[in-house]
Formats: sequence, structure tokens, C-alpha cells
Amino acid sequence: MKPKWLFFLAILTLFFLGVREVIPLQKDQIPPSTVTTEIPRVDFPLVPGSYWVYEGITQWMPTNSGEVKQTRITWKMEVVDAFERGPLKVAILKGYPADVAWYSEGKERGDHLIIEVSPGKFYLVSNERARLVLQRLTDEGDVLVNLVEDIELLLDLPLIPGKVFGPSEQITRLDGGYRWNVETSEQVELDAEGFASRDSHIQYHLTFRTGPDMMSIYFVPGIGITRYQYQHHGAIAETDLKLIEYYPGN
Repeated sequence: MKPKWLFFLAILTLFFLGVREVIPLQKDQIPPSTVTTEIPRVDFPLVPGSYWVYEGITQWMPTNSGEVKQTRITWKMEVVDAFERGPLKVAILKGYPADVAWYSEGKERGDHLIIEVSPGKFYLVSNERARLVLQRLTDEGDVLVNLVEDIELLLDLPLIPGKVFGPSEQITRLDGGYRWNVETSEQVELDAEGFASRDSHIQYHLTFRTGPDMMSIYFVPGIGITRYQYQHHGAIAETDLKLIEYYPGN
């Protein structure tokens, strides 16, 4: 006859085995992994087929004349093509608001390139310079050293009031001249064709002041330049253009 303690030991063993089956081993809770996909920002939508139409007043003095002329003008900026070369994103434009800064009767829209050299950093190259730079961009043997110049930097996004950018030798100037200054930002409702005027957008005001003149642009991320102003302090040359139509392309 087996000792009673062996009988009780067997009962206790079965009891604890049952408890382990009923109460599973507790493990630390590990949250399921989540994968987030970042949506790329479209700060300056330079898509082929996109266009912006501006309207406003321009004043100028013809060469060798003291007469001041003024006219209401409509000006179109459009992306006629776009391509990439390495990390560079290049938009070929017909027309830009600054074409109107020194207007003359019958003046045609200029040829321009806007080159994004890194995310948010856009350079504007115009007219004959644009043609030369485009030739270099399409030359596969050109490694593109010194392709753009500091003075051609148009936007350095994101924009923040108080931010400055432009030629490296000018960004420390105490008088704020010869560089881009992000002056203010405000919520606005844009009254232009192409999007609902009731939509609110953040609009940034930027200025570039030199000794003889001053230029202002108003910029809305995701749309582009919404207003352009130019004023020369000597011979009369003044322009104020506002966006009246926008088409985002395909």
C-alpha cells in the first residue's frame, strides 16, 4: 500500500496542472506595428498644363521720354513642359509676372525656367539665361557645376515670417536689403477662378528691396504666386498684378 503522502502529492500535481491550463501565461502587450505613408507636399505645383492668369495696372516711361504711360493688363504664366535631371526638377515656363515690371507696348511673355534643386528650394532663370541653362540641362555630358546663381533663388520653402534667404553675402545685412524677406503670413480667401473663393489659405508676403527698386510677391503653398508688385524709385516703373484664374494642370 502506497503512503498517503504520495496520494496527496498526485492530487496537488493534477490541481496545479489544471490551473496552468485555465490561466494562460501573461505576456506583455505589444501594440501592432503601424506603417505611415507620408503624403508629399505640393508647395509649388509646377505640373505641365498648369497656368496662372494675373490682371492689374502697370505704369512705365518709354525710353527718352518724360511721359508716363499706364495700362490695365492681363498676363499668363504657364508650365509648358517639365522634366527631371538627377535630383533636379525643371519646369519650363512661358510668362512670369516680372515680365511686366518694365513694360512696353507689344511686349511678349518671356521664357523662364524654375528649377527645384532640393525639396522646397526653387531658382528662377529667365530669358537668355534660361535658354543657356536649358542647353546645359539637356547635355548629358554636363555635370552642371555652377548651373544657377544665388541671385536667382526665388523660394526657400517652407516659409516662416522672419525668414531670410538669397545671396549668401547679403543674408546678414542689417538693413534687410538685397535678399528675400518673409514679412508676414495671413489667412485669406482667394477670389479667383479655378477654386472656391470660400476656401481659406495661408498666404505669405515676401519682399526683395534694393537701392533703386522693390519687389513683392505673395505666395500660397499648393497654388503659387497670387500677387506680384514692383516699384522703381527713379524712372517710373510700377506694376501690381493679382491672380484672377488658376488651373492646376493634370
